[in-house]
Amino acid sequence: MSRTVLIIGAGIGLAMLLAGIYGIGSIDTMSWGMPAFIVGMFLVIGDLVFLATKLIGGGGPATGVFGQMKSFLGTGNQELVGTGLPATALVTSMRDTGTMVNDQLVVAFDLRVQPASGAPYVVAHRQILPRLLMGAVLPGRTVQVWTDPADPQRLVIDWSALPAAA
Repeated sequence: MSRTVLIIGAGIGLAMLLAGIYGIGSIDTMSWGMPAFIVGMFLVIGDLVFLATKLIGGGGPATGVFGQMKSFLGTGNQELVGTGLPATALVTSMRDTGTMVNDQLVVAFDLRVQPASGAPYVVAHRQILPRLLMGAVLPGRTVQVWTDPADPQRLVIDWSALPAAA
């Protein structure tokens, strides 16, 4: 269901809710006021719940409020390990983002991804860098990555495979 339909439904529900409140106020209009109030409440609450879940959850792994936050914090895309397409990536540059998650640094990487078949391409990626690998991951090293078949710009660095010299 699209957001537009949900917003229109919430607007209609709000109108019915207000009409119901007006209708309940008089003994003459009580017969239609109470049902309008109840239907308006269900429409408003139901549509707001659907809108909130759509906003928070989004339509995919990197959408919605939580998905965008996970991508920003470098904790997203972990479901790609073992399920995505394997590739190697050359670390062309890296920089500290100033963000820490669970006392670990989130690093912004510029990667040159070389898929198993096809031409290499450039990706800007943020991910947590494990403390034990801080000295091993440097520009000029290659890392194992898993890419999303539907969106090659979406990837995760597999830290179980150690970085190697290019």
